Amino acid sequence: HDTELFTKFRELIPVNSYIVMLKRKNKFEYDFYAIPLEDAEKTENSLKVLNNQFFKLETETELKIDDVVVNKCFEKEIPAKLTGENNSDASMSEKIRYKTNLSTSYFHNRILFGAPGTGKSFTLNEDRAKLLADGGEYARVTFHPDYSYAHFVGTYKPVPKGEEISYEYVAGPFIRTLVKALQSGRTENPKPYLLIIEEINRANAAAVFGDVFQLLDRKDGASEYAIQTSRELREYLAKPENLGGKPDDYEEIRIPDNMFIWATMNSADQGVYPMDTAFKRRWDFKYIDINEGQSVIEDENVGVKGQTVNWNKLRIAINNLLENDYGVNEDKLMGPFFITPAALRDDLFEDAFKNKVLMYLCEDVLRHRGGEKLFDIDMKHLSYAKVCNAFDKKGIDIFVSAVRNAEGVIVSKENDKAGAAE
Repeated sequence: HDTELFTKFRELIPVNSYIVMLKRKNKFEYDFYAIPLEDAEKTENSLKVLNNQFFKLETETELKIDDVVVNKCFEKEIPAKLTGENNSDASMSEKIRYKTNLSTSYFHNRILFGAPGTGKSFTLNEDRAKLLADGGEYARVTFHPDYSYAHFVGTYKPVPKGEEISYEYVAGPFIRTLVKALQSGRTENPKPYLLIIEEINRANAAAVFGDVFQLLDRKDGASEYAIQTSRELREYLAKPENLGGKPDDYEEIRIPDNMFIWATMNSADQGVYPMDTAFKRRWDFKYIDINEGQSVIEDENVGVKGQTVNWNKLRIAINNLLENDYGVNEDKLMGPFFITPAALRDDLFEDAFKNKVLMYLCEDVLRHRGGEKLFDIDMKHLSYAKVCNAFDKKGIDIFVSAVRNAEGVIVSKENDKAGAAE
């Protein structure tokens, strides 16, 4: 039916060493296969498919190609990669390498957790730079209560094409990172690919991961168990710009050993979703201590209402009172980066302190505990507005003496400076 196409293919193989088979897919598309034989049969006037077990056509079809005829019923099994059927691991390994033998000291599934402001994201960024120092890429996604499997893995979405709208499979960050890792795995020098998930427990993680959850079980870095793929995902993976090949090549997928998934988790946030044991055991957890990393900001002093205050000492004094007098758990305390280092300036600190520290204390930590043990303010009920108004007038003197007089909190006062000048 397509003499020119067949002729081009025939020119690529030894004439007397192979018999060429053609499988019709549709009116315009064909697959050619070269079947090695010990003794090639002499061709006649037409090509007829006699052995339907190898070519599963709707009907036995006589295909006339350039007046070449092959009338042969094969006794030997045709290799799967020649028939296009994906029935062997060898065929799949040619399309995908899950074991790239990438050398790394980092865990593949990793969650950093701790109190707010302990520098979880900062730590991941530092480790990311080390992991990708010699190449590779990363993507970052933040989970939220409405985040779903469709966002994370992929789904059909309307895509504008000119003046029309069509529906196409749009991959999420998980599949996009997976494809890049598999593409790199085909090279002689595979690179690491990293997916960072911020606030992993602010969404229902088990629902977001769905069947991908099974892939988190890893052995030597790669998924120990595969999952079945949907038809639309197989078609997406088989696109030339992705992994190429045929959709049937991707009936199952795994996570390769050059793909990493790292996440942060803060159990102190309101409205977070609990993680079940089966999900958690597939991750390597690292706890970030409440004071870890404080050396970065321990010498940062700021001016507050005529006083020079050390933020880190003030933070520690507040944490100590919350823990000892209120019985607040550590995951509700404040880490050294609760106020970012960039805000530790005289012109920025007061607003940051009101909008972050005081709001957090009033609205989250002390909402049902009352503020009389922490704040030295005349008020019947804890009120964020009254605390802010008092701070605008008194600065850190709004706190009880156990906080404001703690060692190192107040570095100097205006009258101290005046006395020193005299």
